[in-house]
Amino acid sequence: MKLDLTNRKTLVIGGARGIGAAIVRFCADAGSAVAWSYLDCEADRKATEALLAELQGKGVNAIAFPADCTSEADTVKLYEQITARWGELDSLVYSAGFTNPMNFCDISFDNWRKVVDINLNGAFLAIRESIPLMRKAGKGAIVIIGSAAIVAGGGGRPDYAAAKAGLEGLNRAVTKNFAPENIRCNIVHPSLIETDLLKQRHPDPEKRKELGNKEVPLRRLGQPEDIASATIFLLSDAASYITGQSLYVDGGRTFCK
Repeated sequence: MKLDLTNRKTLVIGGARGIGAAIVRFCADAGSAVAWSYLDCEADRKATEALLAELQGKGVNAIAFPADCTSEADTVKLYEQITARWGELDSLVYSAGFTNPMNFCDISFDNWRKVVDINLNGAFLAIRESIPLMRKAGKGAIVIIGSAAIVAGGGGRPDYAAAKAGLEGLNRAVTKNFAPENIRCNIVHPSLIETDLLKQRHPDPEKRKELGNKEVPLRRLGQPEDIASATIFLLSDAASYITGQSLYVDGGRTFCK
């Protein structure tokens, strides 16, 4: 079965690196035009330049815009640019996320708000702005990248686990409100994916391999492509009767530890 996104227009929030970049590539390979937002910092700018060159070199309709996912003004401006370019939107992936380990009682309220803004509030803003463009398209598919940390309270920080848990309620609310308009919404929950965030916490490749072998029943760390595969399925017509659901892509770790 081929997962086909031909003639689709897909926006990935946080698409410059890691899971987001893998999703951008998979969407492009499936035939979709792709746009993504990225943080206006050196690492994301360089990654975006390279990704744009790669995709446009293959003839992909690919565009990218700097935007802070926690800023309402930036998000509105991003969607104005998408509207000017495309006029409508078929698919949204919210892949922005942030965490770093910190003891519960050391977290300031400013720390808390930053993590909740990136992991939860930004998803609300992106979905809210997507709905009118999906209505123009006559359908829509939304995938939110969550975290298996919501089950065990892990992920290194309570604000991260709490914010990602909030996405569950957002997913259900979007489903209840917009499924009658053929706009679907689902969550993919990763665990221990070998991204820059995990590499920063565990810089030694052998230690990361040991971590996967010890913590994951499938005996390996997940890769960004594992999450991208699940995401493309949920965006595609193969999942046309799936909405309001949560899919754990975790190698069995969450419920088998």
